[in-house]
Order: sequence, then structure tokens, then C-alpha cells
Amino acid sequence: MSKKKKKDKRDDFLSLLSQGILNVLDVGCGNGGLGSKLKERGIGVIGIERNKSLCSQAAKNLDNVFLADIESFKLPLSKKSFDCIMYADILEHLIEPKNILENYKEYLKDDGCIIASIPNIRYYKVILRLLLGGSWDYMEHGILDKSHLRFFTLINIKELFVAAGYQIVEVKRNIVASSGFKLLNFCLFGGLKEFLTYQYYIKAKKTDGRVAPGKKRKKYQF
Repeated sequence: MSKKKKKDKRDDFLSLLSQGILNVLDVGCGNGGLGSKLKERGIGVIGIERNKSLCSQAAKNLDNVFLADIESFKLPLSKKSFDCIMYADILEHLIEPKNILENYKEYLKDDGCIIASIPNIRYYKVILRLLLGGSWDYMEHGILDKSHLRFFTLINIKELFVAAGYQIVEVKRNIVASSGFKLLNFCLFGGLKEFLTYQYYIKAKKTDGRVAPGKKRKKYQF
């Protein structure tokens, strides 16, 4: 008997794409692995990648790739060139992610969308490590990747997108937890979902700046 194929979380992320997407800008495209899945669907993909080695690999998978640091790069393309702009695990690596969301908005068609995957610093294992172990250990990969410059909860993500002139239209969660925690979450009617979410998948559309800012919350200085 063949083993059941493990579900690819990248497919969950890419499911946020609207129907009729013809061309995508993949910001921080890495080796082009994610974009190549779109190419298989007949979607045109252009990437931006600052790592020379990864850029060379991506060039084999995508239609075109720019070797550049997106925080100082002016894309040499026409405005409103893309149906979708993709930020897959990249915003947390940026000095000013809001500026990138704002600056690249001009390359998005009026009816286009952006999709982004962003790690959740409220993840239960991070909290438990702080509470029980007293440590904040940077690693090679994951939520505490040593190259992460920004950390987000869902509240911070929503505020970021509103501030950059977008309206979030869909949120998906990549739940990563033991069966015990999943069962407990089920018994609590989803009450633990924000803590069991490893990363958020966000779909948003640009606005004319009239998105309601939402309820003002108190911010604490420590």
C-alpha cells in the first residue's frame, strides 16, 4: 500500500492566488522553487533575489530574475505590470517592510492582489521557551531565523498592511502543533489557534487610502 502523500504547505499559500492570474512578481524569490510551481500552471513569473547563487538557480526556473537588494532597487518595469506580487517569507527580513509594500504597489494592477507568508512570533513554542527556558535563541531557520529583522503577530501584520495602503481580504494559518494541542484547540473551539499558528498566509488588495485604521490600541513602552 502506498503512503499518503504529505500535504505541501506551499500549495496552501499559493491557493490564495485569484483566478485569472497571468503574471506574478516574486519578491525575494530564492531559488525560484515557489515561482516554478506557478510556471507549471502557465503563469509568468519575474523574481527579485539579492543572493547571487540563489539568483542563478532562480534564473533557470523563472522568466526573468533581477539580482538586487529590494530595499534599494528600482524595478525597471512599467507601472501596473503584475496581477499579483508575492512576498513569501521575506517581509520579516527587511529593515522597513512598510516601505517595500508601499513602493512596489505601483507595479500592481488596480484589481491585482498581493500574497505574503509571515512567521508568527506568538507561536506557542517561542512563548514556552521564554517562560520556561528563559532564552531567545536565534537559529539558522524558522521563526527565530538569525536573519530576521522584524517580528510579527497577527495584530502587527494587519496594522502593517493598513499603514501601507492595503486591505486584507483573506487570512490563512499554517498550524504546526502536536496532536494533543490540536485536540485541545478543537475542544476550546479554536481558542488556541493564534498560538498554534506557525505562520500566516495573507492576501490583500491595494486601496485608495480609505481603509479604516481599526480600533486604536494601547502600545506599551518597556
